[in-house]
Amino acid sequence: MKTPPRIIVLSLAALTVVAVGAGLIAANDGTDPREGYHQGKDGVLTIEARHRPQAPDFTGSDLDGKPLSLSAYKGRTILVNGWASWCGPCRAETPLLVKTHKKLRARGVVIVGLDQDNSAANGRAFAGEFHMNYPSLLDSDGKQALKLPNGVLNTQGLPLTFAIDPHGKVAASSSGQLDETKIDALVKAAQDGTAASTRPS
Repeated sequence: MKTPPRIIVLSLAALTVVAVGAGLIAANDGTDPREGYHQGKDGVLTIEARHRPQAPDFTGSDLDGKPLSLSAYKGRTILVNGWASWCGPCRAETPLLVKTHKKLRARGVVIVGLDQDNSAANGRAFAGEFHMNYPSLLDSDGKQALKLPNGVLNTQGLPLTFAIDPHGKVAASSSGQLDETKIDALVKAAQDGTAASTRPS
């Protein structure tokens, strides 16, 4: 029996300048001119399999100073989400991420955060407050986030989320606070290898 794909949630933050500079923000009417990219009215952008860019590896230390790398989960489905302790919507969505990890753990789901706080201490305090049951990679200087390929983000601030399929390609992304519908759409897009989980405008 095959082991179900594992899903990892990684947190990202502070990418507005990169997104605007690279022309990643879709038009106000919700349309997206890029081939194979579908912007849904629910805020989820999905990318058709043959147009998906390669996801970068994130390598560094977790909030306790231990080595943590995205490449350790090669071949699995990855859901990448962005957070920082000073981000209000991030605080609002974290309990859902904790709940999601508990709910999907039996299916091999792993949640990992990419924390852009200016210190690991702030990140640890946040993790303790919300009883985060998954590790986070510290990215205080934003260098990890800058590795993201052009075109995958549609955001003007935090939080933001993107999904990586088992082939290591970016399959979908979402801007703003997560809800269960968005999480389901991101996961489905990555696991199905299609854009069927979104509602193109």
